[in-house]
Amino acid sequence: MKIIEKAERLNILGIDPVVLNRYCEPHRFYHTLDHLDEIWQQLEAQGYGDNDVLLLATVFHDIIYDPRSATNEEDSAQYFNEVFTGDAALKALVSDIILDTKHHKPGSALSEVFSAADLNILYQPFDKLLVYERQIFKEFQFVDHKIYREKRAEVLRNLKQGVDNPALNYLITYVENFKPSIAVYPGSFNPFHKGHFNILQKAERIFDKVIIARGANPGKDKATYELPEALRYHQTEIYEGLLTEFIDSLGYDITIIRGLRNGSDLQYELNQYRYLQELGNKNINVTAIFCDMEFEHISSTGIRQLEKYGRAGEYLL
Repeated sequence: MKIIEKAERLNILGIDPVVLNRYCEPHRFYHTLDHLDEIWQQLEAQGYGDNDVLLLATVFHDIIYDPRSATNEEDSAQYFNEVFTGDAALKALVSDIILDTKHHKPGSALSEVFSAADLNILYQPFDKLLVYERQIFKEFQFVDHKIYREKRAEVLRNLKQGVDNPALNYLITYVENFKPSIAVYPGSFNPFHKGHFNILQKAERIFDKVIIARGANPGKDKATYELPEALRYHQTEIYEGLLTEFIDSLGYDITIIRGLRNGSDLQYELNQYRYLQELGNKNINVTAIFCDMEFEHISSTGIRQLEKYGRAGEYLL
């Protein structure tokens, strides 16, 4: 990657290239090292390959990225100011460029150059815009799709102002009409452990979106464990009552995910499926997924027992 190739230059500027590891965080799908490479390729093509201000702006403009946060730009600028101890004038220029990306209203000539490179994706043909949209969709998995669809179309319409690209109209229409394949992964999850996470990861290779639904099970103990930080960027819901009623309340077609460890789980889930058919839609969809062998012995009950002896941690996320 072109940005990684600049490691020696970053060292000379007093920046440890390890900061680039932030772009490998698991919740990033668009705001990654690939995004930095695309920006830097444009800047090099325009003759800015030796410009330290633009190099640092490229590296740090998305260094802090939390899709749940409204202060990513401010936090990225603050992080840059904390780690960069070089020339004060250069530092101020880079910080201003990072802050300008919040609303893409450049305050300087270099900021205008950088903003154009950062927003170049909006000028691409529809096939590339579609890849971009799917990456953003994945970054906002924690948002209910009905809300995402409305807000995302609004963002794209705002970005479209001043952008002469008819393909953006097609993208907005796509966002407004796209019906993703959505699954619900229900359970008491007391606790949500590595076996559950293994099932979730497999489900996410099948479906566009997986909602974790934590239900109050009358036959099990009241939940005493919080959901792990690893689920921070997933949509999580809590429901009481029948699973079929919860699914109906979501308002779109849903497939239920059931995790299996062995044949006994399969027989149990088959019985549960019959209840779902009788209590809900006869055509309700259920996908059963076996966990990998290394997780088949893990259970929430077993973990709660091990907790008493301080040995549960290795099975938790």
